[in-house]
Amino acid sequence: MGASDAAARTRRRGFPVTGLQAGVVMAIGAVAAGSFFEVRPPDAYGICMACHGRDLVNWVVNDLTGWRLTAAPASLVFPLLTVVGVVIGGWIAAVASGEFRFRKPSKPLKNFIHGALVMNFGLLAAGCSTRLALRLGAGDPLGAIGFGTMVVGIVLATFWIRKVAQR
Repeated sequence: MGASDAAARTRRRGFPVTGLQAGVVMAIGAVAAGSFFEVRPPDAYGICMACHGRDLVNWVVNDLTGWRLTAAPASLVFPLLTVVGVVIGGWIAAVASGEFRFRKPSKPLKNFIHGALVMNFGLLAAGCSTRLALRLGAGDPLGAIGFGTMVVGIVLATFWIRKVAQR
């Protein structure tokens, strides 16, 4: 029996809750918290990592400096902690499954710049892919255009990556 077999047994035994069960509990908790705090987000706000990240940063800056940077009505009184929750939840899941480890990126500045570009282009496209899908489902023309162009971009990027990999 190798070390990987023991790690696999520990992972299975250590976390008896499935992702689906945790998601259902979290969704019910989010709806209950929204009702309790009377949070009324804009239509199709959903779980947008780009918009919620922007609103969290803007809320902190506004609170510390007295500025009035743009933030969604849902985050005017209390910050949206979606990004913090996703990071902490991902960390807990990685630790519980035995997959957590620190890795130093090979090019940290390049990774940071790419992340900043993705976030800014997500905001320019009126939100992340989740919000675009919600807007599309609500019949919003901007959601249809944004979601369609996102799909085209993914297809083109896939062909480009395959071409680079074949060199």
